[in-house]
Amino acid sequence: MFLGTFQHTIDAKGRLFIPAKFRQAGEKTEGKFILTQGLDQCLYLFTPEFFHQNFASRLTSLPVKNQQDARAFKRLLLSGAQEVALDDLGRILIPKPLSDYAGLKKMVSILGVGERVELWSTVKWEKYQVKSERTFERLGRSLEI
Repeated sequence: MFLGTFQHTIDAKGRLFIPAKFRQAGEKTEGKFILTQGLDQCLYLFTPEFFHQNFASRLTSLPVKNQQDARAFKRLLLSGAQEVALDDLGRILIPKPLSDYAGLKKMVSILGVGERVELWSTVKWEKYQVKSERTFERLGRSLEI
């Protein structure tokens, strides 16, 4: 399970350091991950095992009435997906189309959110946090956490 928040800079070549805590999940897969666009203009980073066994299977039975919407969602999610590999320094190369989608410029917030890692422009992440505080408080009270 991926947990925690880290910040690193993306270099001029589009490489991003992945925290050691998250790199360990890639040890079983020779340092390989699946990177794709996520919701809210962030990127999702999955282990190949989780992506193929759990996530991809969910796409075959999306709970939507309109199959055109289901096809559009799958096309956008999967057509941008890339296999990325850690280099010797623990970095991944983020393809330019994905970097552009998420607005990754310099500072990147790297979030562990359970079954995946999310990569956010730090500016966008900070704005999202502020915007979502009320929702967090409301749900926390209703769940009695």
